[in-house]
Amino acid sequence: MKKEHYRMIIAGMLLMLGLGIPINGMGAFTVPVTGTLGFTVAQFSIVSSCLSLIGIVSIPVLSKTKIPKIGLRKTAFIGGITGILRFIWMANSTSLWSFYLAASLIGLMLMVSTSMVSVTMVNNWFERKYGTVMGIVAASMGLSGVIVNAVIPSVVENNGFRAGYYLMAVLYGAAVLGGDLLLRDKPEDLGTTAYGKGESAIKEPNATLVTNESDESVPAGMTFAEALRSPIFYFAAIAFVSFVMVSTLTQQLQVFLVSSGINIVQVGAMMSIASVAIIIAKITMGTVSDKVGSKTTYAGLAIIFTSAFVIFLSTSSPIILFIALLMYYVCAGTPNVMHQLIALDLFGKKEFTAIWGVLSVAANVGLALGNPVLGLLYDLTGTYDLTIIVCIALMIISLIFFFLATHSKKKEYKSVENYA
Repeated sequence: MKKEHYRMIIAGMLLMLGLGIPINGMGAFTVPVTGTLGFTVAQFSIVSSCLSLIGIVSIPVLSKTKIPKIGLRKTAFIGGITGILRFIWMANSTSLWSFYLAASLIGLMLMVSTSMVSVTMVNNWFERKYGTVMGIVAASMGLSGVIVNAVIPSVVENNGFRAGYYLMAVLYGAAVLGGDLLLRDKPEDLGTTAYGKGESAIKEPNATLVTNESDESVPAGMTFAEALRSPIFYFAAIAFVSFVMVSTLTQQLQVFLVSSGINIVQVGAMMSIASVAIIIAKITMGTVSDKVGSKTTYAGLAIIFTSAFVIFLSTSSPIILFIALLMYYVCAGTPNVMHQLIALDLFGKKEFTAIWGVLSVAANVGLALGNPVLGLLYDLTGTYDLTIIVCIALMIISLIFFFLATHSKKKEYKSVENYA
């Protein structure tokens, strides 16, 4: 691997770091902003909803139009500048509508200029070790939580929420614009080639075989229109939505563990260790995917995830629950790494950015639905038993539709071979 490839890995890590800053940092402003400006918590919580919901709408549109038209670097630059200006706007906001509008404008470009640019960059620059690189890039988002939680609460407490928003602007700008400075759209822009070019990027039995065609040949795979007409797309979307909904239980795990009779101090220690595990797991699952294939890796992680919930339901032992917690966290980062790898395997590189732009909406739908639904089940019953049973059911649904998607892909290859 050349220095240019390492440079792109760092660029992708910085962009994903930028994505995590608003996602992990916005929660620190709820209490100080509502206390200072007199909003209710419910009113101010809509700020985070504006940021995420606008992203759901913008991702499929901008990933198909903006990125192909202006390129990766300009997309990241626009997103970086937009975010900086809107955080400054929030620092000077005094009305709810001002906060809502600023958050909406951040959300408009947030996912497209960070996650979508990173995924497309890895797709352009790496033919081999694709999964490992994707895991490393995705894992850097977890570091944003460490950084933000270490500095933002202290700044807000000592200097007020406005200073906190200014710091968010600095952190976000440093990450996204720093990534943009290092980023290049294609290997040819730096006079090199994609890492492993000429070898099969996906080690699957059904992966497209590499030929000796010229460098100008069109990448194999479905077009955007073909993907939308294929049942594979919708099977994959249902599998992804179900998996992501289950992963949102992360936000309620602390409450679940305390309700199981574990001391809050012990729970904090358990969660801290498990949080480190998810960063390591993201890198590891990408490496494993490179070795045994994305389908096998994804199925294995889904089974481990389901097993963790079975253990949650069947015991109150702190030691066994901690083991299950580690199993949970090892798999919780699956959507951030494996969903892109599965999509690449199912649809190929031909128009991957446009296809993933729409398919990634499934993840956002899962995020929007998961936490409220799972939380409502707890509110209705007073325990997490029904919540965990629903999570197990959702994981079974995810596995069923994942196998339907991969089986449909196999049938498609057989049809092509028989036609040939």
